[in-house]
Amino acid sequence: MQAATDPDLRSMSIRQLLGLYSRILTELIQRGVVRSRNAPAGDLAESVVAQAYRGQLAPQSEKSWDVRAADGTLLQVKCRVIEPGSRRTHVYSPFRSWSFDVCVFVILNSVTYNIEQAVEVPADQVKTAARASSWVAGHRITVGQIRAGLEGAVDLTDRLREAYVALDRLEQTQVVDLSQRAY
Repeated sequence: MQAATDPDLRSMSIRQLLGLYSRILTELIQRGVVRSRNAPAGDLAESVVAQAYRGQLAPQSEKSWDVRAADGTLLQVKCRVIEPGSRRTHVYSPFRSWSFDVCVFVILNSVTYNIEQAVEVPADQVKTAARASSWVAGHRITVGQIRAGLEGAVDLTDRLREAYVALDRLEQTQVVDLSQRAY
């Protein structure tokens, strides 16, 4: 049951909801309850990429790719939420298979959840740049590597920002289950 003082979440845009979520996470971090801000980021990035590529999200059980683009390209999506000005080494989640065509790397601002950077990198270049890690039983790429640029990388920042705006507008016109939508 909603209390009279609770915000009306259904009337809020995606960005407003994520801003509220960010403030909640900040409080939980300050209280020592959680250590990371990355929780909704992966799903959000996948939805934005699906919108940008007019694609469809992979089934939940798919291990190697996250979005099938309209042209059939299989996209792996990796996302990190980074605090503005952070100098820490941030690492994307590990690659444990290479059955995708390209990887879209997304960096989100931890305060606004705006897209700071997005790049598409061919799978063979990701595999070449990734470092094996026995600790995670996979291969890892750092945010620093993406920011410095990998061979064959294509900047998608503007394209994903536009898709994010379109997704926000689409969501505001109707309450929908985004996991079932083909973009």
